Amino acid sequence: MKMRTTFWIVLACQLLIMPVWTLAVEPGIKTVAASLEAPRKRETCKVCGMYIDEYIKSAAELTYKDGSKAFTCGVACMLREVEDAGGISAFQSVKVHDWVSGNLVDAETATYVVGSKVIPDMVPNYIAFANRSEAEAFAVKEGGDVIGFNIAYEDISPVGTTAPFRLRTAVTPGAGNFSVGMVYGYTTKDSVKNGSGSSDPTQFIYGNRAQPQAPHDSHVHMQALTVNYSPTDNLALFMNIPWFERRASTLTQSAANQPRAFNETLAEENGIGDIAIEGRYNFWRSTRWDKFASLLLGVSLPTGEFNGDRTRSAPLSTATFNRYLVSRSAGMQLGKDTATFTGGLLYSERWKDFWLHLSALHTVNPENGYQFKYGDVTTGGLALHYTPNYDLMLGVEIDSSYTQKNEDLGYQVGNSGGVVTNLAFVGDYRFLNAFGGNFKLRGSVGLPIYEDLNSLRVVTNRNTGAFLTQVQPGDGFFGNLAIQWTFRDAPNY
Repeated sequence: MKMRTTFWIVLACQLLIMPVWTLAVEPGIKTVAASLEAPRKRETCKVCGMYIDEYIKSAAELTYKDGSKAFTCGVACMLREVEDAGGISAFQSVKVHDWVSGNLVDAETATYVVGSKVIPDMVPNYIAFANRSEAEAFAVKEGGDVIGFNIAYEDISPVGTTAPFRLRTAVTPGAGNFSVGMVYGYTTKDSVKNGSGSSDPTQFIYGNRAQPQAPHDSHVHMQALTVNYSPTDNLALFMNIPWFERRASTLTQSAANQPRAFNETLAEENGIGDIAIEGRYNFWRSTRWDKFASLLLGVSLPTGEFNGDRTRSAPLSTATFNRYLVSRSAGMQLGKDTATFTGGLLYSERWKDFWLHLSALHTVNPENGYQFKYGDVTTGGLALHYTPNYDLMLGVEIDSSYTQKNEDLGYQVGNSGGVVTNLAFVGDYRFLNAFGGNFKLRGSVGLPIYEDLNSLRVVTNRNTGAFLTQVQPGDGFFGNLAIQWTFRDAPNY
């Protein structure tokens, strides 16, 4: 518990220091001497929280019916605020900066270019022009479609993109985009899985007279620090630094003449896990920013502890060769003791208020220094998200994975691997604009809706045909809760 509390304190300090560091490096901040003057409030984007003075070339000004004003960092956020307010009629005036002259012009009479190589603020990258001829000349040079206000207004989505939980988005947000978050996750498994069948651990042992033991339940608490950064418009990098607390219990019959009496054995481990690093490269997107295809490449670093000690329990030549295993089960390890590699394709598409995300990934787990190899994993996933406004996302996600059997000393571990399909309900809420960015609260809860896990039947008496079945834990549920701060360092256009 003490280690867990310390980890959360370290993460909290990092998040508290991060905005201060951001303010310190932002251009235009006054020196210490100048700060003795009365501070002037910096205007921020009504939608995403970015500082307006860093996006003055693309910023918009909205005047409501009561005379109050709001500002957005660019056209995309302006369109989202207009839509959220009920339309252009909700305002006295809406003005945007002409990309060429820098003058404010009426948003309805301006001409826009979307889908060019230039991303001045948020996505989609609408850029305003006072003169259509200048917009057309810009599109010839930088690419993109030339459209009017009404088309842009009808086409805009409430959110530039959504972020799935167990999948990845194919959308890259533009150079300079940065986010940091704290994540808490919990997973529990509370049933015995023999193939696709489920049973209570006590009933499983009682129903198999030669069965001495079975997994009872397992619990995994995970806390993590996550960081996202986009060095270019087409590349997004991700890092996850996890801390695990694992607990598992096994039931064993007390005695043959007491079939309903069981002893419980507990195992607990906690510590840092393997650090994951990923890169997403967007190799194709539509000019309207509604379809994306990206390549994902990732690697995990062997930073988590792996206990490779073995205890011989049977000759390697017998039918029980796979008892020659690591002293702690594979599921209790904090790391894999080797780098792993992931690759695959991502696709995202939007229809106004809805986002669809698809992924197909494969992870290769090489043999580690203890001659143990986790099974390679092939995963496919689908996420459908609904965004009623720019503050809220609700969605459902399905992912399915096929895991090959683990290998120990070159032999396959019979009761490992299999097929799992998970269903999750997800949501995120943007609750605060601060420090030139915005904070989101993200959460998900789900459960496996189909499992077909490998098991192994081991003959214990060839004369009587008695056997026991080595199985895996399954069923249960999982949940995640995260808080994330996002900021974009303004590009220099």
